Amino acid sequence: MYNNITDINREIAALREQRDYEIAYWFEQGECDRNYGLQPQYSENPWYILGWHDRDYWLEIDFNLQPVTFDHF
Repeated sequence: MYNNITDINREIAALREQRDYEIAYWFEQGECDRNYGLQPQYSENPWYILGWHDRDYWLEIDFNLQPVTFDHF
């Protein structure tokens, strides 16, 4: 049993920090597996799958682009 609100807030903060760490871990694990061409290994984990599919949304940057001009009306 908790003694006071401060103890409860401390526990909540610790749980949130652990949750954020685990989300980042699984997201990065999914990205890493995709970078190495592996099939998804943890399809039941939503954070892993989001990381694995993250490559689908990356922008390709071409540094040899031609200058863009705009015609003004």
